[in-house]
Amino acid sequence: MERNLKDKLLEKSRYAEETKEEVWDRIEAMLDSEPAAPTRMETRSRTTRKQTKRSDRTMRTLKITMGVAVFIMAFGVFLAMPAGTAFMKDVKEWFAPEKKVEVEVEGQKEETDQKLHQNEESKYIIYYDQERYKLVQENGKDVITTKEPLPERYPEVSMTIEQVKDEKPEDLIKRLSSELAGKYEDVREVEKVSDPVQGYMVRALAGKEWDSEVVVIYVVDNQKQGSFTITEKYFLEAAEGHGARFHQMLKEFKVLAE
Repeated sequence: MERNLKDKLLEKSRYAEETKEEVWDRIEAMLDSEPAAPTRMETRSRTTRKQTKRSDRTMRTLKITMGVAVFIMAFGVFLAMPAGTAFMKDVKEWFAPEKKVEVEVEGQKEETDQKLHQNEESKYIIYYDQERYKLVQENGKDVITTKEPLPERYPEVSMTIEQVKDEKPEDLIKRLSSELAGKYEDVREVEKVSDPVQGYMVRALAGKEWDSEVVVIYVVDNQKQGSFTITEKYFLEAAEGHGARFHQMLKEFKVLAE
């Protein structure tokens, strides 16, 4: 059943490549219990076709409505599947292993090659710029940092993703904001945000020099009474470079429902 359902859902991605008339025919073929056999209707005169055209269109409209309903029901079944089913384990097949993404850096738009990372334990995915960054796993955290180490005079540049299973977003962001206040001279107010992720954000600055440290923390609901924290670190001069790239990559962060 899982394989049939998956095939049905994937089938809809092909409709855009067909003509409108062919789409109608494909949907009818899926819904009918058996394929329609050729009849002598095709030899009827144009006058007869015009007389039946309206009833045919009505029937097609009914069938496409039924098809949409079937798809919605099937998708609901997919969401209700328990964790660990074969279908859920195939989630990665729904995301391209690599893709090109446009990002604006210092006022200029450029196309980047991004690679999929799926954290199977924490149940999330993210795409990252594989030309400029690497992803390493350290102590249960995923860290995206520059491929080549920066010279010692530069502060750390990284984006760290960590799951906090036992703390809700609204409580966690307050605690993290308080911790930042004890380390940085300028800590901004906590904001509720919808871009680049849905959650909370707090920003801290170590000063106003070109190499002053910048820390931006996002807290996102993990959909299991816990949270994800995404901590960006860079320096003031890199805000329109690394900062912009991290912002774009974070748009690709998605929590996977179990």
